[in-house]
Amino acid sequence: MDLKLFETFHEVVKSGSYTKTGEALGYAQSSVTTQIKKIEDYYGIKLFERVGQRMRLTSSGEELLYYTKQVENLLDEAKIRLSEGSSVRGTIRIGTVESLAAYFITPYIKSLKTRHPDLVIQLEAGLCPNLKQGTVEANFDVAILLDRYVNHPSLTTIPIREEELVLIAPPNHPLSKESHLDLKALAAETLILTEQGCSYRTLFEDLLREEGVDIQSVISFTSLEAIKQCVADGLGIALLPKITVEQELKQNKVVELPFHHEKLTLWTQLVYQKKKWITPPIQELLTLITDQAE
Repeated sequence: MDLKLFETFHEVVKSGSYTKTGEALGYAQSSVTTQIKKIEDYYGIKLFERVGQRMRLTSSGEELLYYTKQVENLLDEAKIRLSEGSSVRGTIRIGTVESLAAYFITPYIKSLKTRHPDLVIQLEAGLCPNLKQGTVEANFDVAILLDRYVNHPSLTTIPIREEELVLIAPPNHPLSKESHLDLKALAAETLILTEQGCSYRTLFEDLLREEGVDIQSVISFTSLEAIKQCVADGLGIALLPKITVEQELKQNKVVELPFHHEKLTLWTQLVYQKKKWITPPIQELLTLITDQAE
């Protein structure tokens, strides 16, 4: 079996399209079709089924993906171990959430890249559930999450720090004058939230349900900057990690409401596969983050 066929297979899984795979890898669409057919004939299975405009893995395809990822990882490990200067070359695939990509991880990535300019660093933002699953499936070497503490049988978790979540409102909002905010007061407000699946949105909505608070008006954005701007413009109230709004709070573009709850607790944490060989560049990144966070 030509291992380059697996590269094509993985790209189709990623893009969901034979056409996009051909564009990414420099093949004609017919060549992509032929390569996928070779794999299917070799194993006697059907790899994909079409759903709308995308190609979706069959159950057999999902099983083969798991094994081919293991092969890919072993080949990457062999290349690094056998290459001269492995401590400063290779590729690190990092998954993280937008808030940490923008307000936490950048100095560490810059430091690592400055020390090792030949190192390839692939950084991908996403939602925590997808990042965890992506790490389990070896799509990422390490994921840096902002979530409840991760306890997964296949993952090693290194907690970095507890992150404070804050409710922010426009300046002079009536609730900012309260000595303590009652959650039920939010029922009459518009909440501006991150997208569904975001860890702190999920945490907040769970708490509101437990407290019997029925929110009538919700606006959702995928962009933190859009959420902060909407709050500053008086469109509603938002719950965000404090690290993402420190500048706006200093400039009085938004104000922090007097609210804290023990159930609104999230951790910045590193996760990686328990069975994964930690390459020197990955170890250096882990050390940079954990040492400076202490």
